[in-house]
Amino acid sequence: MTNSKVTIFALILALATSNGWWLYHSLDVGVVLTHQDVSLRDNREALAQVLAILPLVIHSGADRPHVLMAASGAAQHFDSFEKDGYVWVGALGLKFDDGGHLLEAVRAWQ
Repeated sequence: MTNSKVTIFALILALATSNGWWLYHSLDVGVVLTHQDVSLRDNREALAQVLAILPLVIHSGADRPHVLMAASGAAQHFDSFEKDGYVWVGALGLKFDDGGHLLEAVRAWQ
C-alpha cells in the first residue's frame, strides 16, 4: 500500500506541476500577443499618417497646417502637442522649419 500511495502522490504532484506550467505559458502567450497587437496597431496608424501626408509634401510642399490636418485625419487620436521641437500627432512626430515646411518625421517608439 505504501508504494501505491507514493506513486499516486508523485502523479498528483506531476499533474499539478504540469498544469501550473501550462497556466503560466498560456498567460505569457496572452501578454505577448497583446503587446504585439498594440505594436501592430501603432505601426498601422503611423503608416496611414505617413501615406496621408506624403502626397502633400512631395507634390505641393504643403505648409504646417495642411500637413497637420492630413496627419490628424489618419490618426486614431486627433490630439496634437509639441515636445522637443516636434509636433506629435498620434505616434508620429513632425518637425517643421521656420517657414512651416516639413523637415523630418519620426516614430514615437524609436
